[in-house]
Amino acid sequence: MGHKGAYIPRLLAALLSGLLIVPSSLTAPQLAAVAGPGKDATVRGAQLAQGANVFNGDIVSVPDGGDSVLLFGNNASAHLTGESAVRVFRCEDNSVVQLLHGAVIFRSTPKQPVEVQLGDSITKPDAGHEVIGMVSLSSPTTANIAAQKGSLTVKTMHQGKLQLVREGEMTEARLTSPANGASPNPAMCGQSGGSGQPAAVPSQPSTNAWVLVGLGTTALVIGLVLRGHQPSLTCAQKGALVSPYEFPCP
Repeated sequence: MGHKGAYIPRLLAALLSGLLIVPSSLTAPQLAAVAGPGKDATVRGAQLAQGANVFNGDIVSVPDGGDSVLLFGNNASAHLTGESAVRVFRCEDNSVVQLLHGAVIFRSTPKQPVEVQLGDSITKPDAGHEVIGMVSLSSPTTANIAAQKGSLTVKTMHQGKLQLVREGEMTEARLTSPANGASPNPAMCGQSGGSGQPAAVPSQPSTNAWVLVGLGTTALVIGLVLRGHQPSLTCAQKGALVSPYEFPCP
């Protein structure tokens, strides 16, 4: 009896210690990206150093003259040019970048797909292929979505419309007015709302329903953007983000 009485407190102590440990692991911030080379980028109000962790829902901002590279693993990445900001998520096996302003150039790979959200539109890579693309806001109401390598699919949620952007093409999207049925951003992973449901992620501007306008062609658009907006990276580092064939070093 005495032996059993001594065993019970030890068992209760073990169970309580497990309860104390498990919640901390479940509520720990989820890693979304690791900072690569950059200049003057900030996250959570602090300088973003190379090798620093970027967690789900973090906003990475780059001022004029700065730049930042975010690494997602498996050779996938996103590059922010000057005067840009993104919110970063890890959604199951996908990396999702929400463009708040400026421009983002991304490399998606078969093992680590990268998607870009802008308002109620989502840009996805062709599954199973390496894709290099760019989403940029040329004005508060106009966005350009370009495919440098591989193909992209752009979907606007309120229209339910799909636009295929093939390699070398660029499509334009324009912001609608509230009268045209603008809807809030779709729910994103990594943000919890009421009753444990995913919450919509706010963006700027608040009217965020986009309409796809049409296709055009683009030639070395991404390479040209990289040349002009990455003063802190070496030529080899810039080329690695796109392709050594498209971005030759002198």
